[in-house]
Amino acid sequence: MSVLTDFGLEKLRTLAEQQHTAAPARQADEPPPDPRMLRTRAIKALWFGATMIAGFIWWELILAKLIGQARVAQGRMDRFVKLAHDFRNLAVELGGVWIKLGQFLSSRVDLLPPQVIAELSGLQDAVPPAPASAMLPVIERELGRPIEDIFEDFDPEPVAAASFGQAYLATLRTPSPNGQAMAKRVVVKVQRPHMRAIVDTDLRSLKTIAGWLKLYKPIRRRANVDALVKEFSEVVMQELDYEQEARNAQEFDRNFARDTGVRVPKVYAELTTRRVIVLKNVEDIKILDFEGLESAGVSRHEVANKLFDTYLRQVFEHGFFHADPHPGNLFVQPLDRATARAWKVPIGEGTPFRLTYVDFGMMGRIPPAFMQELREFIIAVSLKDARRWTAAAQRMGFFLPEADLSRVEQAVGALFDRFWGVAVNDISNVEFGEMYAFATQFRDLLSDLPFQIPQNVLYLGRAANILAGMLTALDPTFNPWKAIQPFANGIAGQTTGRTVQDVLNEGARLIRQTMQLPNQSEAFFSHALNGQLEVRAQLSPKSTEDLRRIEVSVSRLTWAVAFAALLVCGTLLTINAIGALGALCFALAAIAFVRLLLL
Repeated sequence: MSVLTDFGLEKLRTLAEQQHTAAPARQADEPPPDPRMLRTRAIKALWFGATMIAGFIWWELILAKLIGQARVAQGRMDRFVKLAHDFRNLAVELGGVWIKLGQFLSSRVDLLPPQVIAELSGLQDAVPPAPASAMLPVIERELGRPIEDIFEDFDPEPVAAASFGQAYLATLRTPSPNGQAMAKRVVVKVQRPHMRAIVDTDLRSLKTIAGWLKLYKPIRRRANVDALVKEFSEVVMQELDYEQEARNAQEFDRNFARDTGVRVPKVYAELTTRRVIVLKNVEDIKILDFEGLESAGVSRHEVANKLFDTYLRQVFEHGFFHADPHPGNLFVQPLDRATARAWKVPIGEGTPFRLTYVDFGMMGRIPPAFMQELREFIIAVSLKDARRWTAAAQRMGFFLPEADLSRVEQAVGALFDRFWGVAVNDISNVEFGEMYAFATQFRDLLSDLPFQIPQNVLYLGRAANILAGMLTALDPTFNPWKAIQPFANGIAGQTTGRTVQDVLNEGARLIRQTMQLPNQSEAFFSHALNGQLEVRAQLSPKSTEDLRRIEVSVSRLTWAVAFAALLVCGTLLTINAIGALGALCFALAAIAFVRLLLL
């Protein structure tokens, strides 16, 4: 680990000093953050990053050359899991950005192995609460009034404490500016003191570590590190802006304005700033409180269907979806039948209900062009059309350039044949032998893993993963295939409708191609008769990769021979008392050895 020693703790301290001194300007009336606290956070994060990089260099560059790739690979997964475990401990200790980074990485199934994802997926954004003496002054500074002038009562014990902020229950004292009575019981979310400076320090440390990671070729080839850090940083900064959260809630509410079965708590804009947000308290049943649902007579199957339907609409109609649908952010409001009829809420077999969404800090947005491809994607699923699915996935950027699309299509077809129409719970109970047979049949795909998750659906994948767990818990027999079909049929009807201009453009294109056929045919036969017809062949991605490996192997052999020859020459020259030339040969041998390690 000499690399880490050479890096030096002093260098880390210098970097840490740069992280916290560049923090953004704070509010004039807020006490400054403790520089030692910011510096300590940066040192701990940078030290973890340095040890991680040193481990990569030692195992993957040095030992792999000395003892062989095969022996290094034997314990690679154990090392990755230990690294994930160490990062998890660091995240729990520091909180904030690092917990959210662990949650972010746990959604990257295209980059990390399942064992690492399992280690990170348990990270919860929950930390010990800050004392009321530190939090209440933030509310008063942000709202410009004493607590007692705003609320009739304020419970100083937080109902929730996360790394960025805390939530309190309170009762409003004042009416709204328009003179109408406000709903009394509210939730007050408050950002922790100095959070902007802490987040800025953590993000700067993360960018420094990311710069180190980019030097490691396998990571650079597999992931766009800069894009990942940029995406993560934007989401984190968005979560720090409670005014943006209020706007998100209002947009979500507008999108479901015609759906009486979906509810969004009222946000009090006049009591909302970038660091404080006040909204109506939700006293409904938590979505996974099965005892509460059953005692209210609410059908869990109907709740699962409603939840799935609302997500399909968020993704495929609105292009704006809730990216953090964990059980604490979803509630069920039971209604009596008279109220349901008055509010035009659908009535099924069980007690009528409304689905309540809360916490709109983390939202995903899908561009219109990308949403069109997503629609094509879901139509392909409903039709069990593997070719159409693969084409849509390719246009969306799910495959790396070297992916063998014909093999992907075969694998997707096999999955459709086996699992289409199967309930979620039954899929998780597939026998090991069957999965092993599939893995054997498509072992080339599974070994190369030519997949990636486009940035546009990064948080959609995370939301879908959480959603699948909730749907299975609500209704183990829930069948997403049946739920998708009517929705996909409706989308297909919208997608196939073309305007007159579309038809004219398509007709003009076909006419142009038809008119070009005679000239193209004449040119083809003319070249053939004159012996000038050329046939170009392109290597498949697999063949290109094989050639690259052969080229690397030849280069390694060349440098290995050069190293051995120079080493022998240096030894012979030294023995024969020709020290200067011997030293030169040893120096050249060292250069050859370093070059060999870097291949």
